Amino acid sequence: MKSSRLPLENRIPYLDVLRVIATVLVLLVHAPIARYADYGDTPSRLYPFYIVVVTIGSKLFFMISGALLLPVRRSWREFLKRRLHVVLIPLIIWSFLYLLSRAYTGNLSPRQLISIFFYPIDSSLWFVYVMVVFYVFMPVLSRCVEAVGKRGVELYLALWILSSFIPYQHGVFMGWEQFSHNMFSSFSGYLGYVVMGYYLHRWPVRLSERRVKLGLALFVLVSVVVFPVFEFTIQNHFGLSYQQHLDTVTYDISINTIAMGVLLFIMAQHFAPASYAVAGKKGLSPVVGRVANCSYGIYLSNMLTLRFLVWPATRPWLETLPWIVDGLVCAVLVLVLTYALCRVIMLTPFSKYVIGR
Repeated sequence: MKSSRLPLENRIPYLDVLRVIATVLVLLVHAPIARYADYGDTPSRLYPFYIVVVTIGSKLFFMISGALLLPVRRSWREFLKRRLHVVLIPLIIWSFLYLLSRAYTGNLSPRQLISIFFYPIDSSLWFVYVMVVFYVFMPVLSRCVEAVGKRGVELYLALWILSSFIPYQHGVFMGWEQFSHNMFSSFSGYLGYVVMGYYLHRWPVRLSERRVKLGLALFVLVSVVVFPVFEFTIQNHFGLSYQQHLDTVTYDISINTIAMGVLLFIMAQHFAPASYAVAGKKGLSPVVGRVANCSYGIYLSNMLTLRFLVWPATRPWLETLPWIVDGLVCAVLVLVLTYALCRVIMLTPFSKYVIGR
């Protein structure tokens, strides 16, 4: 299998910046889990706003995939062969490692073995399972977005964004049990992130216009600040638990998550250099490209590294500190360790089978 490492001059710098941001945000979601009782089981004023900012991490990878892979220009056989080789073989290897870790800690059940083809052995791998299905569907989606054009894609995204308001309608407008049964259910899903990434890459938003800046600022302010505040104040009078409020603001396809994705995507497009600083040219640091190249390996390995290295080593001196300090320190440590691991693996001839690079 040939290497999938592109030389820096052939890479898209702003997408690499997004990869690094997405990777860091995923680690910021996972790193504090050891202290979940301090912010999840016990009501916390800080955590809802923290998670609103960082929960977009894995969804940014969907947007990057849409930007890079749509429209599909290869035959569907060649496309699937190339993409699934890069993703599936590392997934199988790391699933086996997670399986061994569960067996070692006594947390492995026959049911988990049976369901591994449909549900990840470790919940942190959920994103890869969804992405594999998207790869299979991508050639079909490619035909659709090309057939409907810009206006058709905008109509789909408008309905998708409209569906993202549904989580916030329980309490005032509907009962909690009505959440999953509504007229926009068919538009709600991770596929919207893929299409959004394609749309923003194909038709970039120009921040040079004042009305565009104001519109984006208002959209983000309302989505990321007003809605979560509304959830924990007005909605608090309808008898919902803290955990139900938390589920609303952390829902993967809620308006606040989409708004963070759109904001980060546009900011990276607008501010990232147009090229890498190679061959004497000014531009983006090659370090960003190297970290971005390891993003899949970091994603696959981060929870094992946290459980068996970072958390055991840091518990004695971090458990007395606030959970957010604990989480930030652990996120930095796991980033350094997993990046170093990926760089070592990349020196071997079988790296593509392990980390996709």
